[in-house]
Amino acid sequence: MQAHSCMAKKYKKKDVVRVMDAQIKNVIINVLDCVLWNTVEKIYRVNKDLVRLSDKSQSEVDPNEF
Repeated sequence: MQAHSCMAKKYKKKDVVRVMDAQIKNVIINVLDCVLWNTVEKIYRVNKDLVRLSDKSQSEVDPNEF
């Protein structure tokens, strides 16, 4: 790899690949983290809605609703 004016040190090709690989892994972990967080939020919202629906008292439930 040729030295660039921005680079103070010469890097071997393997070192650069390893750095890029680490960056890709970090991005993948961040994406998975976001996906997991969104899933947890959706589950929480659904659970909250179910709890709200189940809070109806027995007298409010009409047998004809089913």
